Amino acid sequence: MIELKNIRKSYKTRHETLEVLKGISLTVPEHSLVMLLGESGSGKSTLCNLLGLLDTATSGEYYLNGIPVHTLSSAERTKLRREQVSFVFQNYNLIPTMTAFENIELPLGYRNVAKKERLAIVENALHSVGLSERAGHRPAELSGGEQQRVAIARALVMNPSLLIADEPTGNLDRTTTKEIMKTLTEAGRKKTIFMVTHNEELTSYADIVIRLKRGEIEL
Repeated sequence: MIELKNIRKSYKTRHETLEVLKGISLTVPEHSLVMLLGESGSGKSTLCNLLGLLDTATSGEYYLNGIPVHTLSSAERTKLRREQVSFVFQNYNLIPTMTAFENIELPLGYRNVAKKERLAIVENALHSVGLSERAGHRPAELSGGEQQRVAIARALVMNPSLLIADEPTGNLDRTTTKEIMKTLTEAGRKKTIFMVTHNEELTSYADIVIRLKRGEIEL
């Protein structure tokens, strides 16, 4: 579960203090697919950075699965992020010299997962996104949709409780978008997913739709 209580985020410039988030409060149950919409500058990226433990709020309370994130030290937040949060980006962020298999396997090595166990986990992840036959292909040899599915599989092998997807279908055509949304919807049965999108059509997949306007939730 995610709970935010009166979250505010401000940035100081040379001439003023810019308030980006203006008292965000919300509760999201486990295993929900949340769509986050809003115009550029509405605070979507800032909110995702806070949820993903990449940044901290100026004030307010953030609870991730009961853990009071707002009370944690920087080192504690980093540890929690590595254990519970994964990210998927619009531009895939795959390593071009590595195969699909190796890209998915990489974060498991950082956790010192045994080689035999890594092989089984990656094979299962590839199967879950329908890419078992493309395991040995590098990103340049894959379509955009296939690259995004590799990126999703890489995020999911970490078994996060929270997956943040920033415009994951932004570069994809309608047919491929449906494939990616099917993958994310299935993943959402076991994870909480926050997905940023500009595509109103995709809200039909969501359990919860949140619209931001000038740093506030639009009612």
